[in-house]
Amino acid sequence: MSTLVAPQLSRHLVDNPNLGAWLEECAEVSLVLAIAPAGFGKTTAMLCLHERLRAKGFATAWLQLSADDNHVERLCALLQTALPSNSHADDRRGEPAPNLMDARYTGSRLGQDMLDAVAAIQQPTAIFLDDFDHLREARAVDLMQRLIERLPPHCKLFITARNAPLLRLYKLKAQGRLLQIGMAELSFDFEQAELFLNQRHQLQLDAASVRRLLHATEGWPAGLQLAALALKGRGDKPGFIENFCEQTADIGRYLYEEVFWDQSEEIKNFLLRTSFVKQLGPGICNAVGQIANAATLLRQLEAQSLFVLRMGAAGTEFRYHPLFAEFLQRKLREDYPDWLADLHQRAADWFLQAGDPDAAIEHALSAGNHEQACAILVNHIWQALARGHISSCRHWLGQMPEPDLKRHPTLRVALCWIHIFSYQYSLAGQLAEQLKQEPSVQSMAEYRMLGPLSLVLMDRLAECELALKQYQDLTLSGLSEATFRSIHAYVDLCSHRFDAALESSDRGLTLFKRIGSVYGTTFSYGISTYTLLAQGRALEVVARLEPALAELSRISGRHSASSAYVGVYLAGALYELGEFERAESLAREYLDLSGELVFLDAIVITHRILSRALCRAGQYAEAAALIHAGIELGRSLGLARIVAPMRLEQQYQVLHQFDHGHPMAPERLSLLPAAWDFAADRMTPINDVEDQALAGLRLGLREGRAEQVLEACSVKRVKAKNLGRRRRQLKLGLLQAQALQRLGRESEALRLLSELLLSEAELGLRASYLEEGPQLIAMLEALRSGATPRLLAVLAHVLGPAHEQPPAQLDAEPTVPAALLASAAPVNRSECGLSPRELQILQCLSAGMPNKQIANSLQISEPTVKFHLRNVNHKLDARNRTHAVFIARERGWVS
Repeated sequence: MSTLVAPQLSRHLVDNPNLGAWLEECAEVSLVLAIAPAGFGKTTAMLCLHERLRAKGFATAWLQLSADDNHVERLCALLQTALPSNSHADDRRGEPAPNLMDARYTGSRLGQDMLDAVAAIQQPTAIFLDDFDHLREARAVDLMQRLIERLPPHCKLFITARNAPLLRLYKLKAQGRLLQIGMAELSFDFEQAELFLNQRHQLQLDAASVRRLLHATEGWPAGLQLAALALKGRGDKPGFIENFCEQTADIGRYLYEEVFWDQSEEIKNFLLRTSFVKQLGPGICNAVGQIANAATLLRQLEAQSLFVLRMGAAGTEFRYHPLFAEFLQRKLREDYPDWLADLHQRAADWFLQAGDPDAAIEHALSAGNHEQACAILVNHIWQALARGHISSCRHWLGQMPEPDLKRHPTLRVALCWIHIFSYQYSLAGQLAEQLKQEPSVQSMAEYRMLGPLSLVLMDRLAECELALKQYQDLTLSGLSEATFRSIHAYVDLCSHRFDAALESSDRGLTLFKRIGSVYGTTFSYGISTYTLLAQGRALEVVARLEPALAELSRISGRHSASSAYVGVYLAGALYELGEFERAESLAREYLDLSGELVFLDAIVITHRILSRALCRAGQYAEAAALIHAGIELGRSLGLARIVAPMRLEQQYQVLHQFDHGHPMAPERLSLLPAAWDFAADRMTPINDVEDQALAGLRLGLREGRAEQVLEACSVKRVKAKNLGRRRRQLKLGLLQAQALQRLGRESEALRLLSELLLSEAELGLRASYLEEGPQLIAMLEALRSGATPRLLAVLAHVLGPAHEQPPAQLDAEPTVPAALLASAAPVNRSECGLSPRELQILQCLSAGMPNKQIANSLQISEPTVKFHLRNVNHKLDARNRTHAVFIARERGWVS
């Protein structure tokens, strides 16, 4: 477990004599790297430097890493928390948005925020990262590399590790900004060892004895410390040293044993009996040791430096050093195996009394008291499942012998739920079949819910609906009732019964909150989100989810499972409203967490949002890599519900490149296979709009099948309207308008587009317009001429500030700079076949203007410039923009 509080320095810790010199060298460096095996005093040296720098006025941040921190999101969150409060860059207004791939490369927007916070530190600051070896993931290491590179001159980073980290430090070393501390620097020489043994520990050893100990330990500080502890109170010190030096092959074990056996019986018993307790407090230690003075003994152990460290800010609890705890546990197993069951049993009883059923179950299982573990679980497992502790429940039940489980059918029902939530439907089905022979569970609501629960998660909606009808009169309560309401809401949603879906999901939300199931509330929010989005009510989604995310973050943390799920739903709604920056920020923040927690819809939403952001930025390789990773994740899980939407997103990427002037082979434009079985008369919530049919219509427009697209859109649009799916209805209308324009029916196309803008304005669905490519953007801009004030206002909202024109020019066609117009030769448009806008763009190209400058000069968007350039290249049969300018000059169209 990681900690954000530096362990308290004890006067008994080994203080390296080189500290003074290291402190002086710290003034000239940015990174201090201490690499050595266990027991060389790396952490102690850093703690001493930590305290001395604090005394010199440095702000300090301490983070002791654990295996749980080998993840970019968690590491970022911990670093943000550990940084001194006055170093955070809280007000980011006015700063340029970070490069999207920089943020993704370090894990998320949270990573970018952390780097920005470090770069914004104003005061002298020292950041300490202990046990850096736990960071092995490539992105986590790369994040630290970037942190080092962005450290301000007045900040210093201190790293301890047992092995050299995979950091690129050559530049720092060449610049003299790296201080490396290794075994040689941490090991004691003769003078330091003599000072440590004879002055610090008052052993009064002669020079020969000091040398023998130094040779045996090779200057290992922990070895010298343990030898010193073992020598205290001994009369025959030379004899002990002689024997000690003959045991160098197993020096660690020898020293542990010597220290251990030198203690009083009371201390030895206490050490052994508490060795398996992860968090040592007076209460639990008194219980397992059957004593009443644990608080006194813990203080005594700390005073003797017997490898115990205080935990937490309050400092009232302790933990053993892992190596020492390992030795003690091994000793307990070898010498007193009969003690183990009783000790774990006492711990189980104490934790049960203390109101910690999770720990009680763990110790009951370790004690072999499966009956007690089962009894606790029968009363606790449904609360644990409601809180989302699925992996813990699976672990507990997995340790139960089959006969014990069979005596408790309730737990077997819970195991079915666990299999279902883990997508192990076949295992759930096999177990449910066995439970048909258990009379005691037939009337159990949780058992009755197994059928509908598994069917709805497998998207077998017709069967699920039939199963639900059998339970209309069933008396339900608690988790079973909340789950029943949620299942009903999902089926209603997929069946276009939106009012009923909202009513059931809101009822489920209330019930989940009543039983304290934060985990369950997220699913209710998801159902209501999809229901509202299908009706185009994204604004209402945001109004619901913003306060919900704030509340969940307060209760369970910003990066809890529940916060992640609601945060992703919020990102999806913000995207639909065209609030792309906020949507992308949330998607980056929860991208990795969604995958780790296997939140199916959240995986699709985050990948879709970030993929389209990368496409807008022209970063197609990165977008392709992101979606490929999503596909591989879906394949590894065996879930077509992830793979199919990712396949559709691949095609969207190909069409986006095609629309923006990237030549594509014909076969690349064909529809990618995206098989996902779903009933034709049902709605797929995650693909309410982005489904195979819509992808086919988009493709048909590019392949010249506008007549077929127009006919299909007309039919599908009527159906969507009748079902109340306004978002899909709008999207089909936009495709219909594009088909009309491609058929040369421009006035009809613009009239339909104008009607859509005015009739759907209150929905605010900007993304529906902006993600359909340059052709639709150009059509929207064409509507400005002669538009009513209301339509102009709607266009301004949809197109955004980058597309707005000054009020005085609303009715005038934008022009290039006057100097360029003056130099342009008169052109007969009927001869050249180019529109006035295309000729203007060619004139700008001839003057050497890049796309962004052309867009600013003509007061249009960059995507629109690219759209016109693609048309110019097609009309002139030009290979690229340079070739197009060459042809235009040859024909006298541009100067």
